[in-house]
Amino acid sequence: MKFKVIALVTFLVIAFASNAQELRCQLTVNSQKAVGVDPAVFANMQTSLNEFMNSKSWTNDQFTAEEKIECSIYITLEAPSAQDVYNASITIQLSRPVFNSSYNSPMFNFIDKDCILTYSQNQPLDFNVTQYNSNLTSILGFYAYLMIGMDYESFSKGGGAKYFALAEQIMNNVPTSAPDSKGWKPFDGQRNRYWLINNLMASKYDAYKQVLYDYHYSGMDNFYDKPAVARQNILNSLDKLDKIARDNPNAVLLAVFFQAKSDELVNVFSGADMGEKAKAITVLRRCDPSNSSKYDKLMKQ
Repeated sequence: MKFKVIALVTFLVIAFASNAQELRCQLTVNSQKAVGVDPAVFANMQTSLNEFMNSKSWTNDQFTAEEKIECSIYITLEAPSAQDVYNASITIQLSRPVFNSSYNSPMFNFIDKDCILTYSQNQPLDFNVTQYNSNLTSILGFYAYLMIGMDYESFSKGGGAKYFALAEQIMNNVPTSAPDSKGWKPFDGQRNRYWLINNLMASKYDAYKQVLYDYHYSGMDNFYDKPAVARQNILNSLDKLDKIARDNPNAVLLAVFFQAKSDELVNVFSGADMGEKAKAITVLRRCDPSNSSKYDKLMKQ
């Protein structure tokens, strides 16, 4: 009997731990431009980074397999600039399941062009949210918490706050004098890690976080049962983004939102009446002028 109890406890501990991981992240390393390096290094890198993202417990919450957060990370490496050092761009994408459907709504689509990564085969991927270990694990940890925060925010108002704070803490740990610290500082450009988390933590962008909840929980999650109500809630969300666009037209959060959502928004309003379409197009053209031609096609549908 004692053996059976121990075995049961061991099983429960293993099962508990196996459900602790929050992310279902598909991470790909593209090394085509990194010539002159043993391809085994990059195969090892891809395997290790996938394990880093998917095996680590990023929160204290428990997730079933069906609840895991769907995301992808695509790392494109350039030729090494020094031993084991690569300039890289990283594309990060996040999606969220829509209630009563098999559809995943894209939430975040961002290309981080300012990455300097150091990696040697079989190197340990040390990470601690309270201290800086490497730029590689800091970047991955930063985006892990940013994506978790955005996912939580879409299900509960203010639910992502502590994870955005952790992402900010990771950024603050990066030594400003580090040679690979590009992308962590305000003067590195308008669309980088600094401005992403700066915007998410700033009170003047609280409406953006409200939009994450209203758009997904009050909008997309109602489409199966109440499509007209869902569209109206999404249109109300766009009005909040319109206010942000008027006050802060270059806000990185606006660019990130519409990079992910433009095609979805066309599909959302394709079933609307002409009056609602016209309202949506007016707001979308102001908030996202780069996709105006895409939105104009709504009137022909």
